[in-house]
Amino acid sequence: MKKIIIALLLLTSTNHIYAQNKASIKGVILDSISKAPIEHVTVAIVYTKDTSLISYTITDSKGHFLLSALPANKQTKVIISFVGYNTIRRNLDFTSSTTKDFGKILMTGHSLNEVIIQGERSPIVIKKDTIEFNTEAFKTRPNAVVEELLRKLPGVQVNIDGSILVDGKPISKLMIDGKDFFGSDPKVATRNLDADMIDKIQVYDDRENDPDHKLSTDQVEKIINLKLKNKIKKSTLGKIYVGGGTRQRYEAGGIISSFRDTLQVSLIGLSNNLTKTGFSREDLNNMGGFNRGGGDQTGEGTFGGNSWGGMEKITSAGFNINNDYGTRLKTNLVYFYTNTNTKRESKHFSEQTLIDTVLSSSSKNTSDRNEYKHSLGGLIEWKPDTLNRLRYEPKLNFQSNNNINGSQNENFNNFNPKLYESIGNDTQQTKNIGFSHNFSFYRKLKKKGESIHINHSLALNENATDAFLNNNLTSYTNDIPSSLLSRFTDQHAKSYSGNLSVNYNYPISKKVRVEITSDSRLRSNNDFLKTFDKNTITDVYDIFLANQSNDLTRQIFTQSFNPQLNYQLNPKYTFKLGLNATYQDVRNKFNSTVNDINKTYLNLFPAIEVNGPGFSVNYREGLELPSIWQLQPIERIYNQISKSVGNPGLEAGKSYNIGARIYKNFPRKQINFNLYSSITLSENNVVQRTIIDGTGVNTRSYVNRDGGMRGHIGGNIGKQFKKSQNWKIGLNTSAFVYMNKSAFFLNTDEGIQQNYDFSVSQSVDLNYRELLSLNTSYRLRKSIANYKNVDYKSVNTNNHSLTTNISLRWPKKVIIDGRYNFNYNPQVPDGFTKSTNILNLSVSLLMQEKDRGQLKLSVYDLLDQSTSVYQYGYNNAIVVGEQNVLKQYFLLTYQYKLNIFKSK
Repeated sequence: MKKIIIALLLLTSTNHIYAQNKASIKGVILDSISKAPIEHVTVAIVYTKDTSLISYTITDSKGHFLLSALPANKQTKVIISFVGYNTIRRNLDFTSSTTKDFGKILMTGHSLNEVIIQGERSPIVIKKDTIEFNTEAFKTRPNAVVEELLRKLPGVQVNIDGSILVDGKPISKLMIDGKDFFGSDPKVATRNLDADMIDKIQVYDDRENDPDHKLSTDQVEKIINLKLKNKIKKSTLGKIYVGGGTRQRYEAGGIISSFRDTLQVSLIGLSNNLTKTGFSREDLNNMGGFNRGGGDQTGEGTFGGNSWGGMEKITSAGFNINNDYGTRLKTNLVYFYTNTNTKRESKHFSEQTLIDTVLSSSSKNTSDRNEYKHSLGGLIEWKPDTLNRLRYEPKLNFQSNNNINGSQNENFNNFNPKLYESIGNDTQQTKNIGFSHNFSFYRKLKKKGESIHINHSLALNENATDAFLNNNLTSYTNDIPSSLLSRFTDQHAKSYSGNLSVNYNYPISKKVRVEITSDSRLRSNNDFLKTFDKNTITDVYDIFLANQSNDLTRQIFTQSFNPQLNYQLNPKYTFKLGLNATYQDVRNKFNSTVNDINKTYLNLFPAIEVNGPGFSVNYREGLELPSIWQLQPIERIYNQISKSVGNPGLEAGKSYNIGARIYKNFPRKQINFNLYSSITLSENNVVQRTIIDGTGVNTRSYVNRDGGMRGHIGGNIGKQFKKSQNWKIGLNTSAFVYMNKSAFFLNTDEGIQQNYDFSVSQSVDLNYRELLSLNTSYRLRKSIANYKNVDYKSVNTNNHSLTTNISLRWPKKVIIDGRYNFNYNPQVPDGFTKSTNILNLSVSLLMQEKDRGQLKLSVYDLLDQSTSVYQYGYNNAIVVGEQNVLKQYFLLTYQYKLNIFKSK
C-alpha cells in the first residue's frame, strides 16, 4: 500500500509539472442583440479527429469562462453551445504556455426559417432543467458497462456499492428510453448493459409526484435516462456466465434484452451459493467473487441477498416488458421468482450489571431458512392530452418460508459459575399473500397554476404461520426449576389499508397560492393466535393456553384536512404556512375476556416551511400511538425465563419535528455541498420497563414518559476533477451524527439512556486513461451509550474500516482486479476477532471477436480472515456478537456477450 501511494504521488507531481506547459483560453459570452451576458453556456474543448472531450466548463452569471491545462501542439477545437442559440465552433492551434483570450463572443439565436447545419454535437447540452451528455465525447474501453461510462460524466459520482449521486444528490431511478427497467434498482442496468449501446445520457429532476413544481430544485431527487442508439432499438443484447470453484462454490446466470422500436423485453436469471445479492458489478462485470463476505457488506441487487452474515444460496429468474402505444400510453410488466436458502451460525456474549450482581450470558445460535417468493408488478401510464395524466401500479406477491432454528445458552453471575443452561429448537412454516395498488390522476384546470391531484392506494395482506417450539432448561440453582417447554402455535394475520386523498391548488395571485388536501385513510390489522402445550400423556398438542393466545383487531380511521398558504416572497424565497386538522378513531378489540380499548383523537397540528436558494427549513407535529400488543393486558410467556405484560393504560404520545437542509452546487468548479439535520422531541412516549433478577429471569412491560428525543445531523462535500481526458479524480468527505435519548427502567432504577453514533469517512476515486482505476474509502465510526440519574458505566465502541478497489487493464486483453478491506474493532473482548484483512484478487483474459468472451480466475479472501463482529450497549449491558461468513475459495468463470443487430 505504501508503494502504491508513493507511485500515485509521483504520477500526480509529474502531471502537475506537465500541466504547467499547457495552454489556456478565456472569454465572455454575450447575446448578439441585447449584449447581455448568457449564463450556463457550455464551452467544450474536443479533439478534432474524434470529438472526444478534453475539457469543459460553463459560463458564470456574468458570461465569463476560463479553461486551463489544455494540450498544446494537438489538433483541437472549441464548441460553444446553448439551447436556442446557434452553436459556435472554432479550431484551436496552441503552443506551449499560450493563453488565448477570445474577448467578447456574440451568440445569435435561431430564427424560425433558419436551416441548421448539423456538425459535431456538443459534449454537454443544458436544456432548462435537463443536462444531456453525448456519449461519443466520453471514451470508454471496449466491453465497458454503463457504470464505467457514468463515472466519466462531470457531476456524477458512482459509489463502491453502485449507488449513484448527481451533484451530491441521490438518483430516484434510472430509466432506459424513458421506461422503467427491472424496478427501481439502477444496478441491474448500470452493471449489465454495455456503454456502447448508449447515445445520450439525460439527467433531470424527478417531478413524477410533483407535477406542479411545488418542491424547489434542491428538494427533488434526480432521474438518469439512458437514450439508446438507433441501431439498438432493433436488436437483441445479453450476456451469460458460468463458473465453478473450490469448496463446491458455483455461479451461473445471464440477462437477455430484446429491443423492437417501442417494445423492450428482458429476461434475467441467476443461481449461486456465494452469499451474494442480485446482479451487481461482481455478478456480471467483474465476475469474480468480491464483496461476498457478509458482515460488512451493503445489501444490493434486485433479487435479495443478506448483508449481515450467514451463508446464502440463491436462485432467481424474472422478466421485464415495456411497451409504448404511441406517445400517450405506456405499460410495464415485471415478474420475479426467488428461492433463497440462508444458513447462519452466530455466537453472543452479554454482561449486565445489576446493583450487586453481574449477570453474564453466552449463547450459540443456528438457523436454516428457505424462502420462496413470486412477485408480479405492473404499470399503466396514460397521458391523453397535455392537461390530464393517469397512472396505475398494481403489485402481487406470494411468499412461503420454512425455518429451522437452534440455540444453546449458558447463564452465570459473579456468585454462581453456572445458573442454568438451555437447549432450544423450533421450526416455522409461513405463507403470505399480498396485493397492493396505487392509482393517481392529475389534471390541470382552466386557470394557470390551478390543478387537482387525486391519489388512491390499497394494500391487502394475509399471513399464516405454524410453529413448533421446544426449549429444555437445566437449572443449577433453586431459584429456577428445570423444565421442558414444548409448544405449538397456529397464527393467522390479516391486514388491509386504503386511502383516498384529493389535493387542490389555486393561485390567488402571482405570489400567493392556496393548497388544500383532504385525506381519508382506513387501516385494519387482525392477529389470531392459538397456543397449545404438548400433553405428555397423549404426546399431542392439545392443552390450550388461553393467556398465550389472542384474537386482536385494531382499526384506525383517520380523516385529515390540510389547508396551506404558499407565499412567494421573490423568485428565490417561498414561505409555507399550513394547518393539519386530524380526526382519528382507534378501536382495539381483544379476546372475549378482556375489555376493548377505544380512543378518539382530534388534533390541530401546525406546519411551517421556508425555502430559499439552496436551503429549506420545516416544522411538523404529529401523534404516536402505542401498539395493540403493548396495550394487551395479559402476561405473555415466551420461554421459562422471558415474558411480557401489556399496559391498557398507555396513552398516545406527541412528537415535534424540525428539519433543515442546505444544498449548494458549483458546477463550474465541480463542487457540491450538502448539510442536513432533523430533531424530534417526544412527550408521553412509550418506553419499556424491565424487571430482571440475579438469575436472568426477566419481565417486560410498558409505561408513558416525557423527555424522548431523537435526531441526526450529517453532511458531505465533494469535489471532482474531470476536466482532463487522462486523469479523473474525485474526492468526497462526509460526516454523520445520530442521537437518541429516552427514559428507561431497570428494576428499581429509573434513568435516562443516551445513545450517540458518530461516523466520518473520506473517499478518493482515481482513474487514468482506462488503464488504472483506484477507489479508496476510510470510515471511522464511534458509538456511545451513557446514562443519567443512575450510576451506570458508559459503553464506547470504535470501528475502523478501510476499503480499496484497484483495477489495472494492462497488458492488452488482460484485466487485474483487487479489493482490500480492513476492519478493526479494538473494544471487543477475548474470544472475538478484533481485526480482519480481506483481500480479493482476480485476473481476466478477454477473448474471441470484439472481446465478447471473458475467462476469469479469482480468489475470495486470500488471507482467509473473513468474519463479522459487532458490539453495542443498552440497559447497563454490553453485547458482543459474531456471525459466520463466507470463507476463502477460488473460482473460474467464463462469460460471453451476445449482440445481434437487426437491419431496418
